[in-house]
Amino acid sequence: MKNGLDQDPKNGLDLASKVIASLAALLGTAGYVLVLGAAILWLRLEKVDLPTEVPVSLASRQELIAIGAKAVAVWVLLVAVLGGLAAWIVSGDPQRRRFDRKEAGLALGVTISALLALDSAVPWAVLVPGLVASYTTVKAVQAWPSLDAVTAVVLPIGVGLVLAFALSFLVQDDGVATLIGATFIFGVLVLVAPSLQRWRAQQEINQKALVQLEVQQHTSGDDLSEHDPVATALKQPGRGPSRSGIVVWIQRVAVVSVALLVLGAIAVASQIERDEDFHRALVILTNGDCIKGTYIARGSEQIVLAQPNLRGDNKAPRITTIPTKEVLEAQVYGKSIEGADLARDAECANSPDLVRPKPGESGEAAPGMPAHGD
Repeated sequence: MKNGLDQDPKNGLDLASKVIASLAALLGTAGYVLVLGAAILWLRLEKVDLPTEVPVSLASRQELIAIGAKAVAVWVLLVAVLGGLAAWIVSGDPQRRRFDRKEAGLALGVTISALLALDSAVPWAVLVPGLVASYTTVKAVQAWPSLDAVTAVVLPIGVGLVLAFALSFLVQDDGVATLIGATFIFGVLVLVAPSLQRWRAQQEINQKALVQLEVQQHTSGDDLSEHDPVATALKQPGRGPSRSGIVVWIQRVAVVSVALLVLGAIAVASQIERDEDFHRALVILTNGDCIKGTYIARGSEQIVLAQPNLRGDNKAPRITTIPTKEVLEAQVYGKSIEGADLARDAECANSPDLVRPKPGESGEAAPGMPAHGD
């Protein structure tokens, strides 16, 4: 057998590619979420006919990351849960934990039919996918007495039904993108799982055969040559010998990039279709005046307020930027679907919207503003 030191250059290249990929993933996470946040803010502004470039350019990184993280967090959780189901299927023996395209199509079909039934005007329509799931469970128990085999058929159907009912109760009438996105993710994972299961099983078979071949060669006193065609075929099933480790990692990065792009598109679409876009804001200036409006964003030097056309009242949409050095306090409040008209209020000391501190909880009053209780 060859000494492991002979493989150092190749192992070093593989290790370097893995380190680079890991660093790129860590550095790219914040940038990925930030881009999602900027895209969501941009589209929200366009939806109410507000200018886009200035608010997005002035918004802080932290604020954009918070918007993006809020949008993508629930989808990452969904992928993790459904990915756990797919991983359980893939990790099983295809002969015992049988899950082929037929079972995958059945699970996806039951899920889609349940979603359509729950959205229909016929209450008893939901019984149809329920009866299909029950019938499949009974037939699975009769035909395949193995618990592993029965679970592999029944569990994806059960998860699909739970997903359908959860989406029906949690998603409102304007959640079409959310329904389509969640169903798409579930469908991709269950349809890809059978191929991955067979690939993993073949990898294990090849690895066992390679070990046996090495033992036989070692027993006969010969070293297993890395140019041996049988050994090469077992080490790289379905891959040409010219494909190095760095090429494989590039392909993996490309696959992950496409997956993140699709997930980001779903996350952005699910946020844009909602009406929870803008809060009201009251900005107290250092001269004692106040500006009321709809809160958009805040940067290191500017705070952005706007008057969007939220209620169809035909008011000209506009934005205003206020230097943060002139801001004494900014209060953001109200339901996020309300917003507020943009206006200057010189009498904000008497405004019912102003939340005043209790005695002893604040220092001196702002210039031009009476102290509490005056």
